[in-house]
Amino acid sequence: MKLPVCLIDVQTNTLCRKCKQLYQEGKINDSDMELSKILVNLSKGNKAIKDIAFYSSVELDDVIILVTRRQDVPILSQPEVMDSISKYAHKEVRFLEKTNDPRRLVESLINPIPVTNVSTLYIPPFSDKEYKIEIDQKYREELPIPENVIIQTVKSVLNTEAHIEFT
Repeated sequence: MKLPVCLIDVQTNTLCRKCKQLYQEGKINDSDMELSKILVNLSKGNKAIKDIAFYSSVELDDVIILVTRRQDVPILSQPEVMDSISKYAHKEVRFLEKTNDPRRLVESLINPIPVTNVSTLYIPPFSDKEYKIEIDQKYREELPIPENVIIQTVKSVLNTEAHIEFT
């Protein structure tokens, strides 16, 4: 099982030096630690969970997003797992495939709505970058999650500003 924190840290409920540094840098958060505990406990009764990779979580206003591999989504979508996560988070649970590709990230967020284009804009004077996400105007009312959640997620996962344009 791949977790954002060490397995021993999960079992002992303390952070090692490496994980403590990641926590202080904001690379892991309280949700990552709590969800790791839940998954470790569930793996004792479900062997399939032992093979998953849970990279991180993004906690937004009314959604908690678990970043994982595509093949792990069916395992994590099992009712027993979803119930445990929902009891902890009290929010809608969504899964997101770990990727550094902004297009794949947005596509997995708004599936089945197609993404027209994702462009990288370089902003002067320091060449900061920002993603421009283009979606067809006819899908504006059909988005499965609000625009601000998409933007917030892209920013959290890729550490880059983004905005959506309906074309």
